[in-house]
Amino acid sequence: MISLFQGDTDNKLKALKIAEELADKSTLPILRKGLRDISPEVVEISALLIRQFK
Repeated sequence: MISLFQGDTDNKLKALKIAEELADKSTLPILRKGLRDISPEVVEISALLIRQFK
């Protein structure tokens, strides 16, 4: 998943979709990287997924 997240926005969205399906704490590092991305879509989805853990 980390290799997907290093690609373009489409690949990042695919990685976030996989993280959403897994929904465990092993995906948190990827979600945190998503918060620092320049794409608003990636940031928004990452934030929503992180909120599910709290």
